[in-house]
Amino acid sequence: MKVLCMYDALYKNYKEQITYSKEYAEKFIEEPVVIGKYTDPDPSVDFIKNIYRLEKFGPDPEPMVPAYEENLDTEVLAVSFSPVSGAMMDRFHNLRVIGISRTGTENVDIPAATERGILVVNAAGRNANAVSDYAIGLMIAEARNTARQHALMKAGGLVKEFSNNAIMPDLHGKTVGLFGFGYIGKLMAEKLSGFHVKIIAVDPYVTEEEMKEHNVRKVNLETLCRESDFISLHARQTKENENTFDKEQFEMMKPTAYFINTARASMVNYDAMIEALQERKIAGAATDVYPKMPLDIDDPIRKLDNITLSAHLAGSTTDAVINSWKYVFQRISNTIHHISSFGVLNPEVLEMDVYKKWAEDRKALIKIIES
Repeated sequence: MKVLCMYDALYKNYKEQITYSKEYAEKFIEEPVVIGKYTDPDPSVDFIKNIYRLEKFGPDPEPMVPAYEENLDTEVLAVSFSPVSGAMMDRFHNLRVIGISRTGTENVDIPAATERGILVVNAAGRNANAVSDYAIGLMIAEARNTARQHALMKAGGLVKEFSNNAIMPDLHGKTVGLFGFGYIGKLMAEKLSGFHVKIIAVDPYVTEEEMKEHNVRKVNLETLCRESDFISLHARQTKENENTFDKEQFEMMKPTAYFINTARASMVNYDAMIEALQERKIAGAATDVYPKMPLDIDDPIRKLDNITLSAHLAGSTTDAVINSWKYVFQRISNTIHHISSFGVLNPEVLEMDVYKKWAEDRKALIKIIES
């Protein structure tokens, strides 16, 4: 049984991807594992642009990946950002499982996989600790002008006067509003409890009772905007939540509020956020995501003195890379051994004869990976 692990050659940590994908694939099966390279078909395109293109257009426009063509007998395909379209799936002789070593799934056509009886599993939660740590760090960094002080002192200056001097807050005792209460939202609530804050949250998929278990009050979007001293975004990107935070929402916020986005740029009207910051409708913001990267040289966000900018790094830690591949192979193994179907994105495939027969035939070859 062939397992093909794809690493992203343009990504800065590609060597770690090779190391950990191989390590956990070999814990998954004793047979040799093939390591394949994915690089952008256009060598002039940097990795960030590649990511944004895949997130916007999906895998269908992408050309066939050479490493796939060389390994058409693959049965388990593990990818990070490598595209997997329906047409690509059809090239494989007996592909039965696709594992995505991320939470995001934009690079894989899941409906096409379901039609073909191919199971899709992701590594949801792999970087939840990394992102929640980072988001709290951004709250403090923006409210306390950490990055601005650093830049000024590096340039030889010493300034203690900033645009928010009159409203520079403690985190203690404030109200934090979470947009999204999944893996990361729950960790945010747990970690923020040490700051003795009040936490409110919006999430249509989580009940009021479940939020109460975490000492969180479920509210609607308007209440979140009006009551929060800090708003932090932790939802998955969907068509339904596109531009959730628009001019109307920013106008509802307190002039002392801070807006933090480590989730997805599509949830925020970029121009409306910039306008709110320019006109001091909110105190400040910190963002790790953008509609376009790298930023244009004349992007107005670069001129603001009340925002902290970060280059899509919230989930980037060594631990997150390790978890990525561990979770993928652990969840595939757990599903095949009927331990758990956690992480399966198209559970209807579990009842399809083509998958069930394959899983039963391969069960003896696949090892259980301990937590």
